[in-house]
Amino acid sequence: MTTALRAGNLAPTIQLYGQSLEPRQCLEHRAWIGVAVEALLDGYWDKRPSDLVKDEIFSDWMDGLQAFTPDEIRRARRTYLGDSKLCRVKPKVGDIRRIILSERNAVLASQPEQPEPDRETATPEQRARSNDIIRAAGLNLVRGIS
Repeated sequence: MTTALRAGNLAPTIQLYGQSLEPRQCLEHRAWIGVAVEALLDGYWDKRPSDLVKDEIFSDWMDGLQAFTPDEIRRARRTYLGDSKLCRVKPKVGDIRRIILSERNAVLASQPEQPEPDRETATPEQRARSNDIIRAAGLNLVRGIS
């Protein structure tokens, strides 16, 4: 088993780009990140670190990337490796995060602005009914209720 798959440094819960993951899913996601990072860094090691040092390195990467989806991480890795200037040096977690966030911002910027939905206003009958309920509860908190 690779050091990336050891569970000792894994967080119990995380938010993954708008969705909550169950603890088991969190472990699987972080383990996947560890394997992806090990593959990414494999060609950059001049001297392989000890297992304890690798555990710490992978833990930092897992912490830094856990909020991103596997597809986002995969695309960012490929972008990094495909850039002839970037790929000359060993990537840091911030490099991959920057690529992901830049891609997210580009997607958001390309989407047309959504107009704010019209807010429904209460009809006079609905307001009167609300006021009756409030008065019945003894709460004269709404302005205009006597």
